[in-house]
Amino acid sequence: MGPKMMAVVKQKRAPGARLAEMDIPRLNPDDVLVKVKATALCGTDLHIYEWNRWARNAAIKLPQVMGHEFSGEIVEVGKAVVDLKPGDNVAGETHIPCGKCYQCQNGQQHICGNLTLYGVHTNGSFAEYTKIPAICARKIPSSIPFKIGAVLEPLGTALRTCLEVGVSGKHLAVIGCGPIGLFAVAVSRAMGAATIIATDVVPERLQLSKEIGADVSLNPMETDLVEAVLNMTHGIGVDAVIEASGSVDALNQGFGYLRKGGAVGLIGLPSTPIKLNLGPNVIFKEARIIGIHGRKMFATWITMETMLAKELLNIDPIISHLKSLSQFEEAFDLIKTGKGCKVVLDPAL
Repeated sequence: MGPKMMAVVKQKRAPGARLAEMDIPRLNPDDVLVKVKATALCGTDLHIYEWNRWARNAAIKLPQVMGHEFSGEIVEVGKAVVDLKPGDNVAGETHIPCGKCYQCQNGQQHICGNLTLYGVHTNGSFAEYTKIPAICARKIPSSIPFKIGAVLEPLGTALRTCLEVGVSGKHLAVIGCGPIGLFAVAVSRAMGAATIIATDVVPERLQLSKEIGADVSLNPMETDLVEAVLNMTHGIGVDAVIEASGSVDALNQGFGYLRKGGAVGLIGLPSTPIKLNLGPNVIFKEARIIGIHGRKMFATWITMETMLAKELLNIDPIISHLKSLSQFEEAFDLIKTGKGCKVVLDPAL
Protein backbone atom coordinates (compact mmCIF):
# COMPACT_ATOMS: atom_id res chain seq x y z
CA MET A 1 0.00 0.00 0.00
CA GLY A 2 1.51 3.28 -1.15
CA PRO A 3 0.88 6.85 0.02
CA LYS A 4 -2.69 8.11 -0.41
CA MET A 5 -4.44 11.22 -1.69
CA MET A 6 -7.99 12.54 -2.05
CA ALA A 7 -9.53 12.87 -5.51
CA VAL A 8 -12.87 13.52 -7.23
CA VAL A 9 -13.59 10.24 -9.00
CA LYS A 10 -16.14 9.41 -11.67
CA GLN A 11 -17.03 5.85 -10.76
CA LYS A 12 -20.33 5.00 -12.46
CA ARG A 13 -21.87 5.45 -15.89
CA ALA A 14 -24.50 7.74 -14.41
CA PRO A 15 -24.67 11.35 -13.22
CA GLY A 16 -22.46 12.30 -10.30
CA ALA A 17 -19.02 11.63 -8.82
CA ARG A 18 -17.56 11.16 -5.36
CA LEU A 19 -14.61 12.25 -3.27
CA ALA A 20 -12.47 9.19 -2.62
CA GLU A 21 -9.12 8.19 -1.19
CA MET A 22 -6.75 6.54 -3.65
CA ASP A 23 -3.08 5.83 -4.25
CA ILE A 24 -0.84 8.67 -5.36
CA PRO A 25 0.06 7.89 -9.00
CA ARG A 26 3.25 6.03 -9.83
CA LEU A 27 5.35 7.48 -12.63
CA ASN A 28 6.37 6.08 -15.97
CA PRO A 29 9.84 7.18 -17.19
CA ASP A 30 8.43 10.12 -19.22
CA ASP A 31 5.98 11.37 -16.56
CA VAL A 32 6.09 13.98 -13.83
CA LEU A 33 4.15 14.02 -10.55
CA VAL A 34 2.55 17.36 -9.73
CA LYS A 35 1.17 18.55 -6.40
CA VAL A 36 -1.99 20.27 -7.62
CA LYS A 37 -2.29 23.85 -6.37
CA ALA A 38 -5.35 24.87 -8.39
CA THR A 39 -7.64 23.09 -10.87
CA ALA A 40 -10.49 24.66 -12.83
CA LEU A 41 -13.86 23.29 -13.95
CA CYS A 42 -14.69 23.22 -17.64
CA GLY A 43 -17.76 22.42 -19.72
CA THR A 44 -16.15 19.10 -20.64
CA ASP A 45 -15.97 18.20 -16.95
CA LEU A 46 -19.67 18.99 -16.61
CA HIS A 47 -20.43 16.67 -19.56
CA ILE A 48 -18.55 13.86 -17.80
CA TYR A 49 -20.10 14.65 -14.42
CA GLU A 50 -23.62 14.51 -15.90
CA TRP A 51 -22.65 11.56 -18.13
CA ASN A 52 -24.39 12.99 -21.19
CA ARG A 53 -24.28 11.67 -24.74
CA TRP A 54 -20.88 13.21 -25.45
CA ALA A 55 -19.37 11.57 -22.35
CA ARG A 56 -20.92 8.20 -23.13
CA ASN A 57 -19.20 8.25 -26.53
CA ALA A 58 -15.83 9.72 -25.51
CA ALA A 59 -14.00 6.42 -24.81
CA ILE A 60 -13.76 7.22 -21.11
CA LYS A 61 -12.68 4.29 -18.93
CA LEU A 62 -14.15 4.31 -15.44
CA PRO A 63 -13.31 4.75 -12.63
CA GLN A 64 -11.40 7.92 -13.45
CA VAL A 65 -10.15 11.00 -11.64
CA MET A 66 -11.89 14.00 -13.20
CA GLY A 67 -10.46 17.37 -14.26
CA HIS A 68 -7.97 18.60 -16.86
CA GLU A 69 -7.25 22.31 -16.27
CA PHE A 70 -4.64 22.73 -13.53
CA SER A 71 -1.40 24.17 -12.24
CA GLY A 72 0.91 23.04 -9.49
CA GLU A 73 4.41 22.18 -8.35
CA ILE A 74 6.43 19.22 -9.56
CA VAL A 75 7.38 16.90 -6.69
CA GLU A 76 8.88 13.98 -8.66
CA VAL A 77 10.07 13.30 -12.20
CA GLY A 78 10.39 10.07 -14.19
CA LYS A 79 13.79 8.59 -15.00
CA ALA A 80 13.72 9.82 -18.61
CA VAL A 81 12.75 13.44 -17.78
CA VAL A 82 15.68 15.85 -18.17
CA ASP A 83 14.16 19.31 -18.66
CA LEU A 84 11.95 19.51 -15.54
CA LYS A 85 12.76 19.09 -11.87
CA PRO A 86 11.05 19.05 -8.46
CA GLY A 87 10.10 22.57 -7.41
CA ASP A 88 9.18 23.73 -10.93
CA ASN A 89 5.78 25.39 -11.30
CA VAL A 90 3.83 23.97 -14.24
CA ALA A 91 0.47 24.18 -15.97
CA GLY A 92 -1.10 21.30 -17.88
CA GLU A 93 -1.43 21.08 -21.66
CA THR A 94 -4.38 18.75 -22.25
CA HIS A 95 -3.40 17.39 -25.67
CA ILE A 96 -1.08 14.40 -25.40
CA PRO A 97 0.71 13.91 -28.76
CA CYS A 98 2.24 10.69 -30.00
CA GLY A 99 5.26 12.47 -31.52
CA LYS A 100 5.36 10.13 -34.52
CA CYS A 101 2.35 10.82 -36.77
CA TYR A 102 2.15 13.12 -39.81
CA GLN A 103 0.78 16.04 -37.79
CA CYS A 104 3.38 15.71 -35.02
CA GLN A 105 6.16 15.57 -37.61
CA ASN A 106 4.85 18.76 -39.23
CA GLY A 107 4.54 21.06 -36.24
CA GLN A 108 0.93 20.24 -35.42
CA GLN A 109 1.23 18.25 -32.20
CA HIS A 110 -1.95 19.86 -30.88
CA ILE A 111 -3.98 17.96 -33.51
CA CYS A 112 -1.95 14.75 -33.40
CA GLY A 113 -3.40 11.95 -35.49
CA ASN A 114 -3.32 9.67 -32.44
CA LEU A 115 -4.31 12.35 -29.95
CA THR A 116 -5.30 11.41 -26.42
CA LEU A 117 -6.67 13.89 -23.91
CA TYR A 118 -5.43 14.29 -20.38
CA GLY A 119 -8.35 14.11 -17.94
CA VAL A 120 -10.56 12.43 -20.54
CA HIS A 121 -8.55 9.39 -21.57
CA THR A 122 -6.33 9.51 -18.46
CA ASN A 123 -6.78 10.28 -14.79
CA GLY A 124 -7.03 14.01 -14.26
CA SER A 125 -6.40 16.91 -11.89
CA PHE A 126 -9.30 17.05 -9.40
CA ALA A 127 -6.91 15.59 -6.86
CA GLU A 128 -4.11 16.42 -4.47
CA TYR A 129 -1.58 14.97 -6.93
CA THR A 130 -1.66 14.21 -10.63
CA LYS A 131 0.57 12.39 -13.12
CA ILE A 132 1.09 13.90 -16.57
CA PRO A 133 3.51 13.28 -19.46
CA ALA A 134 6.46 15.65 -19.18
CA ILE A 135 5.76 17.04 -22.67
CA CYS A 136 2.41 18.31 -21.37
CA ALA A 137 3.80 19.89 -18.18
CA ARG A 138 4.44 23.46 -19.28
CA LYS A 139 6.81 25.28 -16.95
CA ILE A 140 5.41 28.68 -15.99
CA PRO A 141 7.02 31.71 -14.33
CA SER A 142 6.60 32.04 -10.55
CA SER A 143 5.04 35.47 -11.20
CA ILE A 144 1.89 33.76 -12.54
CA PRO A 145 -0.38 32.80 -9.60
CA PHE A 146 -1.54 29.19 -9.45
CA LYS A 147 -5.22 30.16 -9.90
CA ILE A 148 -4.25 31.86 -13.17
CA GLY A 149 -2.03 28.95 -14.14
CA ALA A 150 -5.04 26.67 -13.74
CA VAL A 151 -6.90 28.45 -16.57
CA LEU A 152 -4.04 28.75 -19.07
CA GLU A 153 -5.42 25.83 -21.09
CA PRO A 154 -8.74 27.54 -21.97
CA LEU A 155 -7.11 30.99 -22.07
CA GLY A 156 -4.68 29.62 -24.66
CA THR A 157 -7.55 28.48 -26.86
CA ALA A 158 -9.03 31.99 -26.80
CA LEU A 159 -5.67 33.67 -27.34
CA ARG A 160 -4.80 31.46 -30.29
CA THR A 161 -8.17 32.27 -31.88
CA CYS A 162 -7.49 36.00 -31.51
CA LEU A 163 -4.13 35.53 -33.22
CA GLU A 164 -5.61 33.44 -36.04
CA VAL A 165 -8.38 35.93 -36.94
CA GLY A 166 -6.17 38.97 -36.36
CA VAL A 167 -7.83 41.28 -33.82
CA SER A 168 -5.32 44.13 -33.56
CA GLY A 169 -6.85 47.35 -34.85
CA LYS A 170 -9.95 45.49 -36.03
CA HIS A 171 -13.69 45.52 -35.35
CA LEU A 172 -14.59 42.24 -33.65
CA ALA A 173 -17.65 40.35 -32.42
CA VAL A 174 -17.36 37.67 -29.72
CA ILE A 175 -20.38 35.35 -29.61
CA GLY A 176 -20.91 33.81 -26.19
CA CYS A 177 -19.59 35.20 -22.90
CA GLY A 178 -18.82 31.96 -21.12
CA PRO A 179 -15.24 31.69 -19.81
CA ILE A 180 -13.56 31.19 -23.21
CA GLY A 181 -15.59 33.96 -24.82
CA LEU A 182 -14.68 36.28 -21.95
CA PHE A 183 -11.05 35.28 -22.29
CA ALA A 184 -11.30 36.22 -25.97
CA VAL A 185 -12.69 39.63 -25.02
CA ALA A 186 -9.86 40.23 -22.55
CA VAL A 187 -7.18 39.08 -25.00
CA SER A 188 -8.65 41.16 -27.85
CA ARG A 189 -8.56 44.26 -25.66
CA ALA A 190 -4.96 43.54 -24.68
CA MET A 191 -4.04 43.03 -28.34
CA GLY A 192 -5.49 46.37 -29.37
CA ALA A 193 -8.81 45.55 -31.01
CA ALA A 194 -10.51 48.72 -32.20
CA THR A 195 -14.05 47.65 -31.28
CA ILE A 196 -15.21 44.61 -29.33
CA ILE A 197 -18.89 43.63 -29.50
CA ALA A 198 -19.83 40.88 -27.03
CA THR A 199 -23.08 38.89 -27.23
CA ASP A 200 -24.79 36.59 -24.75
CA VAL A 201 -28.23 35.87 -23.30
CA VAL A 202 -27.11 36.14 -19.65
CA PRO A 203 -27.13 39.76 -18.37
CA GLU A 204 -24.49 39.09 -15.70
CA ARG A 205 -22.04 37.79 -18.27
CA LEU A 206 -22.71 40.74 -20.56
CA GLN A 207 -21.89 43.05 -17.66
CA LEU A 208 -18.68 41.13 -16.97
CA SER A 209 -17.70 41.42 -20.64
CA LYS A 210 -17.82 45.22 -20.26
CA GLU A 211 -15.64 45.08 -17.16
CA ILE A 212 -12.88 43.24 -19.02
CA GLY A 213 -12.91 45.23 -22.24
CA ALA A 214 -16.02 44.94 -24.43
CA ASP A 215 -17.15 48.24 -25.96
CA VAL A 216 -20.70 47.02 -26.57
CA SER A 217 -22.60 44.10 -25.03
CA LEU A 218 -25.73 42.87 -26.81
CA ASN A 219 -28.41 40.33 -25.90
CA PRO A 220 -29.82 38.55 -28.99
CA MET A 221 -33.09 38.04 -27.10
CA GLU A 222 -33.53 41.81 -27.01
CA THR A 223 -31.68 43.08 -30.08
CA ASP A 224 -31.55 42.26 -33.80
CA LEU A 225 -27.81 41.59 -33.87
CA VAL A 226 -27.36 41.73 -37.65
CA GLU A 227 -29.10 45.11 -37.86
CA ALA A 228 -27.33 46.49 -34.77
CA VAL A 229 -23.82 45.42 -35.80
CA LEU A 230 -24.25 46.63 -39.38
CA ASN A 231 -25.46 50.00 -38.07
CA MET A 232 -22.43 50.26 -35.78
CA THR A 233 -20.06 49.46 -38.64
CA HIS A 234 -21.68 51.76 -41.23
CA GLY A 235 -23.12 48.82 -43.14
CA ILE A 236 -19.75 47.09 -43.59
CA GLY A 237 -19.80 44.47 -40.83
CA VAL A 238 -17.10 43.34 -38.42
CA ASP A 239 -13.64 42.24 -39.52
CA ALA A 240 -13.79 39.10 -37.42
CA VAL A 241 -16.20 36.91 -35.47
CA ILE A 242 -15.12 34.62 -32.64
CA GLU A 243 -17.81 31.99 -31.99
CA ALA A 244 -17.60 30.64 -28.45
CA SER A 245 -21.22 29.75 -27.73
CA GLY A 246 -21.87 26.62 -29.76
CA SER A 247 -25.23 28.10 -30.81
CA VAL A 248 -26.22 27.29 -34.39
CA ASP A 249 -28.53 30.31 -34.60
CA ALA A 250 -25.90 32.66 -33.19
CA LEU A 251 -23.28 31.46 -35.66
CA ASN A 252 -25.65 31.94 -38.59
CA GLN A 253 -26.32 35.47 -37.38
CA GLY A 254 -22.58 36.03 -37.12
CA PHE A 255 -22.09 35.33 -40.81
CA GLY A 256 -24.81 37.92 -41.43
CA TYR A 257 -22.79 40.73 -39.86
CA LEU A 258 -19.32 39.57 -40.96
CA ARG A 259 -17.82 41.91 -43.56
CA LYS A 260 -16.61 40.78 -46.97
CA GLY A 261 -13.13 39.38 -46.56
CA GLY A 262 -13.65 38.81 -42.84
CA ALA A 263 -12.63 35.85 -40.69
CA VAL A 264 -14.55 33.53 -38.38
CA GLY A 265 -12.81 31.66 -35.58
CA LEU A 266 -14.78 28.64 -34.35
CA ILE A 267 -14.32 27.50 -30.74
CA GLY A 268 -17.83 26.55 -29.60
CA LEU A 269 -19.13 23.06 -30.36
CA PRO A 270 -22.71 23.02 -31.74
CA SER A 271 -24.80 20.09 -30.54
CA THR A 272 -26.55 19.87 -33.92
CA PRO A 273 -25.33 20.25 -37.54
CA ILE A 274 -25.35 23.75 -38.98
CA LYS A 275 -26.77 24.82 -42.35
CA LEU A 276 -24.91 27.71 -43.96
CA ASN A 277 -25.99 29.75 -46.96
CA LEU A 278 -22.55 29.34 -48.52
CA GLY A 279 -23.09 31.61 -51.53
CA PRO A 280 -23.77 35.00 -49.92
CA ASN A 281 -22.30 34.30 -46.47
CA VAL A 282 -19.05 32.52 -47.30
CA ILE A 283 -18.11 32.24 -50.99
CA PHE A 284 -19.08 35.71 -52.24
CA LYS A 285 -17.75 37.22 -49.01
CA GLU A 286 -14.46 35.29 -49.32
CA ALA A 287 -14.88 34.55 -45.62
CA ARG A 288 -12.09 32.66 -43.88
CA ILE A 289 -13.36 29.99 -41.48
CA ILE A 290 -10.83 28.72 -38.96
CA GLY A 291 -11.51 25.78 -36.66
CA ILE A 292 -9.64 25.95 -33.35
CA HIS A 293 -8.82 22.78 -31.41
CA GLY A 294 -6.72 23.96 -28.52
CA ARG A 295 -3.37 25.67 -28.35
CA LYS A 296 -0.31 25.41 -30.55
CA MET A 297 2.42 23.51 -28.74
CA PHE A 298 4.04 25.69 -27.63
CA ALA A 299 3.95 28.99 -29.53
CA THR A 300 0.57 29.89 -28.01
CA TRP A 301 1.85 29.22 -24.50
CA ILE A 302 4.91 31.45 -24.98
CA THR A 303 2.78 34.42 -26.09
CA MET A 304 0.28 33.86 -23.27
CA GLU A 305 2.95 33.56 -20.58
CA THR A 306 4.70 36.70 -21.80
CA MET A 307 1.52 38.76 -21.77
CA LEU A 308 0.63 37.59 -18.25
CA ALA A 309 4.14 37.99 -16.85
CA LYS A 310 4.30 41.56 -18.22
CA GLU A 311 0.81 42.29 -16.79
CA LEU A 312 -0.58 43.10 -20.24
CA LEU A 313 -3.60 40.86 -19.71
CA ASN A 314 -6.10 40.92 -16.84
CA ILE A 315 -8.32 37.86 -16.48
CA ASP A 316 -8.80 37.93 -12.70
CA PRO A 317 -12.50 38.98 -12.89
CA ILE A 318 -13.34 35.85 -14.92
CA ILE A 319 -12.37 33.59 -12.00
CA SER A 320 -15.56 33.85 -9.97
CA HIS A 321 -15.24 31.21 -7.23
CA LEU A 322 -12.58 29.29 -5.31
CA LYS A 323 -13.70 26.01 -3.69
CA SER A 324 -12.18 22.98 -1.97
CA LEU A 325 -12.15 19.48 -3.46
CA SER A 326 -14.88 18.47 -1.02
CA GLN A 327 -17.08 21.25 -2.44
CA PHE A 328 -16.94 19.85 -5.99
CA GLU A 329 -20.71 19.29 -6.16
CA GLU A 330 -21.34 22.93 -5.26
CA ALA A 331 -18.76 23.94 -7.87
CA PHE A 332 -20.52 21.95 -10.59
CA ASP A 333 -23.85 23.52 -9.60
CA LEU A 334 -22.32 26.98 -10.03
CA ILE A 335 -21.32 26.37 -13.64
CA LYS A 336 -24.44 24.36 -14.47
CA THR A 337 -26.74 27.18 -13.33
CA GLY A 338 -24.58 29.93 -14.79
CA LYS A 339 -24.08 31.53 -11.35
CA GLY A 340 -20.35 30.93 -11.62
CA CYS A 341 -18.03 31.86 -14.46
CA LYS A 342 -14.66 30.15 -14.00
CA VAL A 343 -14.72 28.04 -10.84
CA VAL A 344 -11.39 26.85 -9.41
CA LEU A 345 -10.79 24.07 -6.86
CA ASP A 346 -7.92 24.35 -4.36
CA PRO A 347 -6.95 20.92 -2.93
CA ALA A 348 -5.28 22.63 0.05
CA LEU A 349 -8.57 24.12 1.32
